[in-house]
Amino acid sequence: MQPTIIKSAMVNGLIMGAMFSINFVISIAKITILGLLSYVIITLILVGIYKMVIRFRDVDCKGEITYWKSFSFILLTFFFAAIISSVVKYIYFQYINPDYLAQMFEESMKLMEKMNFPMNDASVAQMESILKPATFTLQYIWINVFMGSLVAMVMSGFVKKEKDIFEAPQPPRVE
Repeated sequence: MQPTIIKSAMVNGLIMGAMFSINFVISIAKITILGLLSYVIITLILVGIYKMVIRFRDVDCKGEITYWKSFSFILLTFFFAAIISSVVKYIYFQYINPDYLAQMFEESMKLMEKMNFPMNDASVAQMESILKPATFTLQYIWINVFMGSLVAMVMSGFVKKEKDIFEAPQPPRVE
C-alpha cells in the first residue's frame, strides 16, 4: 500500500472517529429523540465515507481506483475511526461513568435468569471479564472494522473507476 492511502485514511479516520464518538455519546443517553438522532448520524457516516472515497479517487488517485484499493481505503478509514472512538469509549467507561458496564452486567444477568438460561460460575466470570472497560472497547474496534468491511464491500463496487481501454494515453505536459 502506498503512503498516500494510509495518510488519507488516517486523516479521514480522524473525522469518522469523531462522528463515531458523537454517535456513541448520543446513543448512551437513553433519550428517545437522541436515539433517532443516532440514526441520522449513521446516515451521515455512510454519506461521509462515500464522499471521502470519491475525493480520494478523484484527487489522490487521479480519477481512477480499483475495487480493492477502494475497499482498502474504506477499511483503513474505519479502522482508524474505530481506534479514535475506542479511546473515547474507554475514557467514558473507565473515568466518566465507571458504573455503566457494571449496570450492563446486572441487566444481562437478570435477562439470563428471566430466560432460564443455564449459568455457571465460569460463564458468569467470563461475562464479567468481557465487561471490563479495556476488553469492551477492544471488542468495539473489531465490531467497527467488521461493519466497515461490509460497507466497503458494497460501496467499493459503486466508486471503482478504472482507466477506459479506449482512452488514448495523454502525452506528458511540458511546462
